[in-house]
Parts: sequence; C-alpha cells; structure tokens
Amino acid sequence: MLALLAVLAWPAGAQDPDVAALVLRPGDVIDVRSVDPALKMEGGYMVSERGIVVLPLLGELHVAGVPWRLLSDSLRVLYAQQLRRPMVEFWPKRRVTVLGHVNRPGIHLVDPFASLAGVIAAAEGVSPEGDIRRLRVLREGRLIFERAPAEAKLTALDIVSGDEVFVGRRSWWDQYSSVVVGALISATALLVSVGRGA
Repeated sequence: MLALLAVLAWPAGAQDPDVAALVLRPGDVIDVRSVDPALKMEGGYMVSERGIVVLPLLGELHVAGVPWRLLSDSLRVLYAQQLRRPMVEFWPKRRVTVLGHVNRPGIHLVDPFASLAGVIAAAEGVSPEGDIRRLRVLREGRLIFERAPAEAKLTALDIVSGDEVFVGRRSWWDQYSSVVVGALISATALLVSVGRGA
C-alpha cells in the first residue's frame, strides 16, 4: 500500500505553498470523516513516535515526513480499493495545549494552517483576565516564542504537536483602569459640586 505514496506525485505548480510544505510529525493527528454513517470511521488517529498511524481498513501506514497533498491523495486511492463508495475525507491536525487565561484550557486539535488566534478560539477565547497580546509558546517547558503575534499561522511559526500556547494575564491597569477612571470622575464631580455649594 505504501508504494502508492511514491507513485501519486502532485504537480508542483498546482500546490498551495502552505499545503505543499506540510508534513505530519509524531503526535499529529489525521482526522477521518466519512459521508456514509454506516462506515463508523470517524475519529482522530494519532501518528506514533515511529511515524506510523493505524487507520480503519488500512492498518499501519508510515506517514511522518510524507507531504500532506501526496498523503491525502494516496489515502483516497487506498480507500477506493477497500470501499464501494469511498466518500472519506481527511484533515491534518496538531495537538496543541492551550493554557493560561482562556475559557477552556487543555489539549485541542487544531488545523495546522490556523493562526494563533484560531488556537485561542478553539479554547473558547481569552478569559476576562487574559490578554491576547501576551501569547507565549513553549516546547517541552522551554520558551520558543514570547509575545507571538496572534495572527501568525502555526505553519509559519513551526508549531508542532505537543507545544503549549500560553495566554498571559492582563496588567492591573488594563483590568481596573475603567473602575479607577470612573472613581476619579465621580470624586471630581463631587468636589466640584461641594466647591460650588460653598
């Protein structure tokens, strides 16, 4: 079956640069969806440390390092050999942990072409205490990006499965400035009215 991966070349001029550059790595996930509900094939299948994924009906396949366009086309051909109606779709996913001041911290499966803002959206957004401008990315506990731009794509930043995106806390002034300004305005208004009364 893996011989098909070498046979199905994609014309170089037809490739989207992001898709052309994408390869799966250990820890990534292939999200499989079938239009036919009878197949019951839906789910995420993780690439092992050895670069192998086990897919329904196909078994073990070595996928790490194979360009995504080539891999997805090959999987369609392989499923066409196994199924009468091979209506199966595949999407690559990164497993990214989102921590800090977000509404739903934890591990999220995200599109590798998403932006960091998209990753935060998968965690249901920034909490009231959080500041999306204070994004940090850690890999194995080490800081690899500080103040990463929210609009930056995961592929551009080379974020891999297992990385942690951390949303920092808003500064005290950002959180309470409206309260402080409101109190100052009220105090000023009170002093002005007392001064006029005198």
